Amino acid sequence: MNFELSLGFEDVAIRQQKGIVQHRSDVDISSEVIKGVILKIPLIASCMSTVTNANFCNLLSANGALGIMHRAWKDNNDYINECKKLTGEWRAAAIGISGNDFELANMLVKVGINILVVDVAHGYTDWVIEFGKKIKIAHPNIKLVLGNTNNIGLLLETKSFVDGIRCGVSNGAICQTSNMTGCQEKQFSVVYKFKRVSKEYSIPILSDGGVREASDLCKAIGACANSCIAGKIFAACPESAAPVVPNTNSSKKLYAGQASRFVQENWLGTIKNNCTEGKIEYLEIGESVDKLLQRYAGALRSGISYAGGKDIKSFQESVDFVRLA
Repeated sequence: MNFELSLGFEDVAIRQQKGIVQHRSDVDISSEVIKGVILKIPLIASCMSTVTNANFCNLLSANGALGIMHRAWKDNNDYINECKKLTGEWRAAAIGISGNDFELANMLVKVGINILVVDVAHGYTDWVIEFGKKIKIAHPNIKLVLGNTNNIGLLLETKSFVDGIRCGVSNGAICQTSNMTGCQEKQFSVVYKFKRVSKEYSIPILSDGGVREASDLCKAIGACANSCIAGKIFAACPESAAPVVPNTNSSKKLYAGQASRFVQENWLGTIKNNCTEGKIEYLEIGESVDKLLQRYAGALRSGISYAGGKDIKSFQESVDFVRLA
């Protein structure tokens, strides 16, 4: 049997090319991360209850990035009230596709949400596609992101109305989908396979998962992503929504997967389908979010310069990858 090779960010590197900028600071890393949504820094905080709240999203926006409000609220009124506190130009919120989620989406739009991110584990189904169509018919000016998926079929079936595709399944640091179900493709290969269709139909790709260090952002953007969604790197920030847990030697941040027992029981009071596809991890409290963003932004500028680019468009055209032994 001939199996397709699947590579992670750790399996590849960027080949040095002739530089075309005198100073790395001259590199433009702004990116259209979703149709019509341009960020100065193409990094997005994941819609996880131990990552984002309104305050953290506002800090991200103030620093040129974006955060997506999570949907793990026991009471939708609490969710709506938290979303009312968002102050950035772009205000993103996660939404499900069942029960009263369409009505919730309508209420979120009324309080100023202008990016709706359909947030389900298996994002390539007819139910996701039909829900997305329904949202765009009701709110044609709202930006719509669908996912998660590893399959370009979702983009091809929604290219007439979607504003972004969230790609990546089971590559997050605390995701257990691969362990529980066996479903996984490594993130670099997932992003790279979207390259042709993303450019052909001008649909931005949001690479979700697998960012452990700054070089992973460079590789994902080079492969064709318009942005990276990350959880763990943001959860460690002192300003994140992750609760602080006292420790013998030092306090830690509790980081939990949305499909973990911790989140599911706090949100729904039970475990859906008796299958937990996430775990918890205790993180050392890291650098402030502004310093984190500047470090990643600096790394991306430098990575683009090494690859012979001056901005993201030229970077994606000039970049050459090598496979590491």
